[in-house]
Amino acid sequence: MLDKSIPYYEMIMVAAGWDPSRSAPPPPGYVIRPYQDGDEAHWAAIETSVGEFGQASDALAYWEREFRPHLDMVRRRCLFALDPKGHYVGTCTAWEQYDPRPLFMIHWVAVHPQRQGLGLGGALVCQAMELFRQSDSFPVVLHTQTWSHKAIRLYHRLGFRPVRSSPPALGKHDYEQAMAVLKGVYPPKQWEALAQSALDIS
Repeated sequence: MLDKSIPYYEMIMVAAGWDPSRSAPPPPGYVIRPYQDGDEAHWAAIETSVGEFGQASDALAYWEREFRPHLDMVRRRCLFALDPKGHYVGTCTAWEQYDPRPLFMIHWVAVHPQRQGLGLGGALVCQAMELFRQSDSFPVVLHTQTWSHKAIRLYHRLGFRPVRSSPPALGKHDYEQAMAVLKGVYPPKQWEALAQSALDIS
């Protein structure tokens, strides 16, 4: 779940490559598979469950607007985690776009609140990074925020580094403000490791 008890600031993180030895499988009985036609309803339900949208209809409208035009790519790169009973409980997309330069992104990572803490988020991101590795599509960026501070720790463990400054094409972010908020959330050594790994990209 998003931690809305702290100030909201956006952060960009980047990974220059992917080491398959970092990969983590889903828990026993869970599977990860690509999007199949009709899965947009499950995507909307998952993203709504974690507070990204107020209601599923808003999430579905977003999906229709932003995902539907890229359906061929979505079928290959939008991933879902299913529990042992076949319920959809997580999602992540290895997004790619070209406008005009290539941009590869970890996009819309979410795990249903009742399934968080099992390692599903990490397994989804690992699978998405493997897709990027197979197509040699790097660097990979992701947009996150202080409300997702648990996810930031996960991304850092998987090799993502916070970005201090970046081209406008990568979008808005608030590195200094975000790091100030995270300093009050993380243990000192963890925050220092995050800060020391920060970089500038052009």
